[in-house]
Amino acid sequence: MAVPITQLLHQELERILKAPGAAPDEENRTRDEEIETIFRDGAAIRMAANDAARRYAEQMSKDELIEFQAVLSAKLDELLSTKIRRLFGQRARALSEQAECDPVTELPNRAAFNRRLRDELERARRYRRELSVVLFDVDRFKSVNDQFGHPAGDHILARVASILKSSLRQSDAVFRHGGDEFAAVCPETSGDAMAHALRRLESNMPAWRLESHLLEHLDISWGVASFPADAIEENELISIADNRLYACKRAHHRRSAAGL
Repeated sequence: MAVPITQLLHQELERILKAPGAAPDEENRTRDEEIETIFRDGAAIRMAANDAARRYAEQMSKDELIEFQAVLSAKLDELLSTKIRRLFGQRARALSEQAECDPVTELPNRAAFNRRLRDELERARRYRRELSVVLFDVDRFKSVNDQFGHPAGDHILARVASILKSSLRQSDAVFRHGGDEFAAVCPETSGDAMAHALRRLESNMPAWRLESHLLEHLDISWGVASFPADAIEENELISIADNRLYACKRAHHRRSAAGL
């Protein structure tokens, strides 16, 4: 035939992709809307492809028509497969984010902390940079929870999450570690620099306590461990930070008992 099959394929693919129902993917669709769109696109594309085969049936030899239909079908299958892979990739990412998000504080959870710490520790080793890990604990949280109930406890946890995020740098990542415990991974930060930032956080506690009677006895204990000054392995860093956290809690308890 006069017009090469490859040129016809290009023309038909352009026409099919502009047909109603074959519009580009849109963001912010729900899962059901996205699936419905893929089915609709598939049906519209197949109808357009069948129409193309009918229009060229008399212009092509039998072998040319078979080749045309086979290549066109393969191209359209590739298009739909791309849409489906994109959908499943989006859903997988969304599910992963949901699985790693604490619903009370809206912070990433312990699983996310472990993953982030591994990643940042590997980066610190590769580029020979410092890294600090901080563990936090809300002092006397259980007594507040017992006295005022779990909704009050959730309010305190959410407020502490907000305090920690606002007190650290944007490059630092804050997590709910479990119960009344929080954690932070602070790239390119020495233990001394981190301790200075946390003492500043501690000095701001009196102002935060005035917000609500639920926060009036609030204290946040913390422990810092840094790479490579304190340890070079993940578990060692966490263990050292944990020991320092409980030393801080004991100091807070002694001050409270002394009425300071």
